[in-house]
Amino acid sequence: CFTLRAGFAFGSFGEEVLEFLRLEQMEVHRERELKKEREKMLQEQVELERKNGLRFGCPYYFSAMLCSAVGLGLCACASIIAIRNAFTVSFLSVVSVFFLAVLLFFGLMARTRGAVFHLQSLRLLSYHCPLVCMILGSICVITTVIFSLIDGFWWSALIAVPAFCYLGWMKWRFCSNSMEEEQEASMEIDAQRVADRTIVFHGSILKGRGRPCVCSWPGKYASAWDALVQFSRNGDLSAAVVFLPQGSENFGSHDPIPKAEGIEGDCWCDPLYGEKKPWGCRWWSKWIANIELAMKEGANLHVYFFKGMKGKGKVEDFSTAGREHLQREEIQLKKKEHFPESPEFKVALEGGIQKLSKEVRADASSQYSREVDRLFLAWLPDEERKVIEAAEGLGNSQKAEVAWLKRKGYDYTEMEVDVSQWIGEQAIWQWAADEP
Repeated sequence: CFTLRAGFAFGSFGEEVLEFLRLEQMEVHRERELKKEREKMLQEQVELERKNGLRFGCPYYFSAMLCSAVGLGLCACASIIAIRNAFTVSFLSVVSVFFLAVLLFFGLMARTRGAVFHLQSLRLLSYHCPLVCMILGSICVITTVIFSLIDGFWWSALIAVPAFCYLGWMKWRFCSNSMEEEQEASMEIDAQRVADRTIVFHGSILKGRGRPCVCSWPGKYASAWDALVQFSRNGDLSAAVVFLPQGSENFGSHDPIPKAEGIEGDCWCDPLYGEKKPWGCRWWSKWIANIELAMKEGANLHVYFFKGMKGKGKVEDFSTAGREHLQREEIQLKKKEHFPESPEFKVALEGGIQKLSKEVRADASSQYSREVDRLFLAWLPDEERKVIEAAEGLGNSQKAEVAWLKRKGYDYTEMEVDVSQWIGEQAIWQWAADEP
């Protein structure tokens, strides 16, 4: 009913608005479905990782733990019945310490991995068995040391000191976590392993002079990014871009700037962001290496801008990238700290801005977020508003990437993200047509 009234009241303009809303709803629906598919795929991968861990990991851990326990028992028996001399005592002490360390390590692994058994009895076994083995193993080591002391080999006790230090730490580790916490830890390990295979991306440079190579990508296009990564992993697309999310091995790592670059800073964070950042700059080192390899292969570098904003959003120069980033960050901070208390935003709340849809489309924006951004820009002083508007077109990290290409004198082709070229049947045709 509203559609008919709007189309009649506003003529062709109303029809254009309705068409815009229809297309946006289609895009929102597509993003919602793609997100569900991603979450479902990740959950299936995590479940498969769990099953593989229970099928192959647990038997291995428990077998190693059992063998270590048997070895400790034999050492304890040998310390009682064997002929004790300096060599025998030293050998038994060292071997006991070794077996105890192995037992504790695999016991901890078995406890964490076994916490996700479906059967309560198996979970209890996995939870308590390593602790029992730790106690029995400790008794065996103590027995070995006591009989060595009785025979005057006092220095053998020094060999066991590291074992007891390790034992104290492991005892704390065993007793500090409940079964539920161990289960959560096991699930986090599985999720991280899946993430390292599916989410973490180090780039992939394909051979072939003139082959297109994606060297810069705006991360807010999540679904198109997933498609890009999948194309690259399938060997259909060359990509120099790098993604090291939180929790991955290299997240938070920092790399020093080579002296040959002549750039000041403790690490790459300084020229990129103006200060050291918690996510680190290891990704930048990997990206530079990918770019150099791509240039060596004669690739055609592609830089992707926001849709409809090709060529916009660049920083003045690589030497100013960090300073400009801090400036934008300081302005954007006002959006969280000061703007919500402004009269303009309170009026918008009274007008029902919170009723706007918060479901995101392909560029990660929603009706609500776009209206908030519009009001925020209008609220800012002219100078600050111009800074934010001029920055639109590239993501924060992209600005430094494009500036680096300019610094190095590397030519690149400016593109803009068209999600339809990455998702659906058109995507396969698009990249097949670009093959050299």
